Amino acid sequence: MKQTISKIAMFAIALSAIMFIATRTDAQMRPMMIPLTTTLVITKPAPGTIFGNQQVVTMGVDGKTYKFVLNDAYVDDPRGIIHWPDIWELVRQYKPNFNVTGIGEDTFAKMQPGETLTVRGMFSGNNQTYEVMGTQPGGGNFAPAEHY
Repeated sequence: MKQTISKIAMFAIALSAIMFIATRTDAQMRPMMIPLTTTLVITKPAPGTIFGNQQVVTMGVDGKTYKFVLNDAYVDDPRGIIHWPDIWELVRQYKPNFNVTGIGEDTFAKMQPGETLTVRGMFSGNNQTYEVMGTQPGGGNFAPAEHY
């Protein structure tokens, strides 16, 4: 009888060890995300600007961090499942919020205070990478029409 109980106890210990190892390896793997086309409309603030309740995003470029006021942001998700608030929840805890790469990464350093820029890029949630695909001065296609 004692041998049966000890075999059952050994089996239970072995099974729990296997389950522990299996759950630990799953917990360490982050899910792969498909890069999403994301558009940001940002304005470079003047030095010493108080932001109040404006949303601020930080962009990391070559070891430097740039801070911008976020005027608008949207995700071109063809399925309509992921929206800007979902991406913001992923990146808001990091400093910088986005790690910028791509052809237009130097654009952030060249912006003047008060200048508004529409940046279109691919966002990857695995490492907060934002790869710039193109930029456009101003608010882009969705800016209010200017009347003269």
